[in-house]
Amino acid sequence: MVTAVVIPTLGGRRLAHCLDAVSLLDPPPRRTVVVCSGRPTVPVVPTGLELVTSTGRLGFAAAVNAGIGRIGGGCDSIALLNDDAVPAPGWLGRLEAVLDGDPSVGAVQGTVTDSVGAVVDGRGITLDPFGLPVQVDRGASPAPEPPGPRPLLAVSGTASLLRVAALEDAALAGGAVFDPVFGSYHEDLDLGLRLRRCGWRSVWTPGAWASHIGSATGRRLGWRHPWWVLSNRWRALAGNLSGSALAASLPRLLRGEMRAVRTLTRTNPRAPIVAIAALAAVPALIAAGLRRPSRGERLRSLPEG
Repeated sequence: MVTAVVIPTLGGRRLAHCLDAVSLLDPPPRRTVVVCSGRPTVPVVPTGLELVTSTGRLGFAAAVNAGIGRIGGGCDSIALLNDDAVPAPGWLGRLEAVLDGDPSVGAVQGTVTDSVGAVVDGRGITLDPFGLPVQVDRGASPAPEPPGPRPLLAVSGTASLLRVAALEDAALAGGAVFDPVFGSYHEDLDLGLRLRRCGWRSVWTPGAWASHIGSATGRRLGWRHPWWVLSNRWRALAGNLSGSALAASLPRLLRGEMRAVRTLTRTNPRAPIVAIAALAAVPALIAAGLRRPSRGERLRSLPEG
């Protein structure tokens, strides 16, 4: 399997640790593309890596799209890594083996831990009963790993591998893999739902380890962080559920909104004010999501883990 790696970054100091880990991957990727946005100066990357730059901050979704666009054809799969993620040497080979062994799998990830490997950061994405995206097994002990593979609603953009054929099936109008209006947060949930609608499976597999600093950028985003977290959930669900499924789930989703606001307020005092704006925007977000053209039959119920 021929794989390229895409790493979106704002050029922070943690990027060097990620690139060091990529250089040790066995087997190595065919290409590695670093997409750096929001910096007036161009960062230095090791020889053999490709660099895409933008002086404006792109957000995760647009940055990954730019990286995938740079790759073009010639690859069977594309790995995504946050710039503060550090994959183990065997990470990529284990994920490639899953795609090689099961042609129905469009996306796969392994266990992502915190930076020291003490607890699980996530083993994929699911929805709780209130339609809130949550990381599977977050806070659990990393070992022993569960038997696998296990089905997922979506893989996390933190550290995952995507089949190019699946991305082509689930692409939006114009060929975008991630919807650029998401900016950052929940764009991976949206992609997972679109893959499911097109008949592709997302799975977690054991033995593919990566560590992650986690949310270091989010805490510096001020009002943008709660806005993206709250509004993008509605974008993802309205973009993939049928109108009847969305209407039937609305009471639960609104209760989930209140839960999300309480959680965000613990670390960001701007969250309650932003939440008022997000709630006022919900009708427009739902209308835009229902109008968004994409392939596959819309989901007839709210998926749950």
